[in-house]
Amino acid sequence: MRFAGEIWLYVIPLVPLLWVLLRWSDARSRAGLRSLLGAMGPGHVEGGHPRLRPWRRFLLLAGLFWLLVAAARPQWGASEVTVTQRGSDVVVALDISNSMLAEDVVPNRMGRAKAELDAFLDRLQDSRIGLVFFAGSAFVQCPLTLDYGTARIFLDMAGPDMLSQQGTAIAAAIETSHQLLTRGRGDQSPGFQAILLVTDGEDLEGNWDQAAKACLDDGIRIIPVGVGSVDGGLIPVTDDKGQQAGFMKDGDGQVVMSRLDMDSLNKLADMGNGSAFRIGVDGMAGDRLFTELERLGKRELEDRRIAAFQERYQWPLLLALLCIFLRLVLETDFGSRTGSVHGVSAVLVLVLLAAPARGGVLKPEVEAMNRGRTAYLNGDYQNALSEFGAALVQDPEDPRISLALGEALNRLQKFDDAEREFRRTLELTEDPALRSEALYNAGTTLLANKKPREAAQMLRESLALDPDQPDALVNLERALELLRQRQQDQQQQEQQSQKDKQDDQKGQEKDQQQQPQDQQEKDKGQEQPQDQQQDQQQQQDQQQKDQQQDQQQKDQQQKDQQQEQEKAQQGQQQDQQPPQEGSPEEKPVDPEQLDKEHALQVLKALDQDEQELKRSVQKRLQGGKPRSGKRW
Repeated sequence: MRFAGEIWLYVIPLVPLLWVLLRWSDARSRAGLRSLLGAMGPGHVEGGHPRLRPWRRFLLLAGLFWLLVAAARPQWGASEVTVTQRGSDVVVALDISNSMLAEDVVPNRMGRAKAELDAFLDRLQDSRIGLVFFAGSAFVQCPLTLDYGTARIFLDMAGPDMLSQQGTAIAAAIETSHQLLTRGRGDQSPGFQAILLVTDGEDLEGNWDQAAKACLDDGIRIIPVGVGSVDGGLIPVTDDKGQQAGFMKDGDGQVVMSRLDMDSLNKLADMGNGSAFRIGVDGMAGDRLFTELERLGKRELEDRRIAAFQERYQWPLLLALLCIFLRLVLETDFGSRTGSVHGVSAVLVLVLLAAPARGGVLKPEVEAMNRGRTAYLNGDYQNALSEFGAALVQDPEDPRISLALGEALNRLQKFDDAEREFRRTLELTEDPALRSEALYNAGTTLLANKKPREAAQMLRESLALDPDQPDALVNLERALELLRQRQQDQQQQEQQSQKDKQDDQKGQEKDQQQQPQDQQEKDKGQEQPQDQQQDQQQQQDQQQKDQQQDQQQKDQQQKDQQQEQEKAQQGQQQDQQPPQEGSPEEKPVDPEQLDKEHALQVLKALDQDEQELKRSVQKRLQGGKPRSGKRW
């Protein structure tokens, strides 16, 4: 049992307090009457039999109690109601290329787009939502669904690492979204559908104008939403540890500056006579965007089965009226005029009780809007969780309540608890429809909880019970893809670990080979001072020899000068002595000839000095042995 208006239950504790106040008031009134009229005063003033007065007060308070219980609207006994959902279809095509990591908006383009789309889902009502991610290619991330919680889970997974082929393939994104909307429309007429294209518009690839024209011809509107700023921003690059290692560069080594290209997005919007929006520094114009979406109109989307509780307020209301009737009967004095009035009132109450209640039972649509379901549909998942939990306490064997509780836990991202409730639903029911839904919800929860192997198993079992589930097929493909990716990552890690081990072994071998060389260099380093001392000693010896040769040359020059002076003196003496008789007359000396000989001797001496000087300079320039590749 549950209460739809449980706020009235908080008033019930005031009923005993009212009884205490009435007893205190009666005692005080009687004391006053006794002091004025004596001991028999209260009996003459109060009407009716004195022994029936406590019973009349009890029936009054009991009637008040049951009236409060009826106002709280007790409910028990659930029934399944089918509700037809009306709305439109919206596919969000999100750009996940590397340029979406530019930090020209806070925190970056990808993070800002996720935040804005999350707020967009909060405002979206009565419409199916789908997700398509694209970069160099495009793929369906989430099929059309009314489960916005599941859409948020898949939206949080968006990142450039999901596609190895980079670029901005707008044409592929539009074509993939077009195919998703066409499948979701089924046999119904075109219209009521839109593609929300979220991108920075940079480096558009493919024949996107032809893809856009095909969508417009099929009644599908394209609403471009730009992300970033016109001034642009740098694209950070991270290393293996997840830390920033600079910014992205092109083939020429220049830093890449990514800018928002609104001209291309405006051109795309003009094809459908619409307008482009922008997620920039000031955010996205939500009111304008939802005005555009409201122009799509609404159509019948799908039928949903929900649990509706039966209203049971009639029973406490009947008890309340019965208590009031009995009080009137006990208060009636049929011998007096006042008693006749009370009697007529009692008869009228009895007639009302006997009359059939009309309009007391709410319509099925109103009954379906119980408190927990209303909170769930309004996005108040915490309140819905409380309501479903209270219902589960009253009826723990109802599989529908466990299923609803699991859905609320899933919306609150309490994946482990949600998985437990879905498994409990499977234990409580053998109904194929309920089991299929529970298996699908369990698989989706496991997929969001990064358990692709268990998710794939659950989704396979759900498809075995109900093959007509496109959402389950897409989620199964996603789970298998994550499983393959995880296996590839494990193989890469194993290969990397083996490579690291080989590198460590090579490093150890290299260190072992390097140790003898280091020892030799160390020994050479110890012998080097001895070599330097020998070189210095050789240089000193060479300098001493050069000094001795210079001294010898100076002594030889002085000796030559002395010989020349002696010859000159001898010539002067011979000129002064007269010639002797009988001696043959000597030939006179030519002064010019003496000058030439003297000049030749001087020149010869200068040549010798020059040669000696060259030899001395060459010896000084030679130096010692070369060391460390240099000559000193």
